[in-house]
Amino acid sequence: MKKIKLKPKPYQIWAWCFTITILAGALTAALGFYPMYCYIFLVGNGGLAVVSWLWNEKSLVALNTGLASIYLIGLINLYFN
Repeated sequence: MKKIKLKPKPYQIWAWCFTITILAGALTAALGFYPMYCYIFLVGNGGLAVVSWLWNEKSLVALNTGLASIYLIGLINLYFN
């Protein structure tokens, strides 16, 4: 049986940094720090959207762009209403 060796994806360190950022956003949301968690999620999901685009992972681009857009709309709504 032949063992398959996987190559690490480029920009993996950035993906981990943005994943930790999203976890920090979830923690701040759980602790009720509004609107700070929106900014944290916006950075994390926006960054993962860029990394996903560099990886050519269309489903992850759609997911993270969509989530970043939702948080951006929430922040616009907070400051302009």
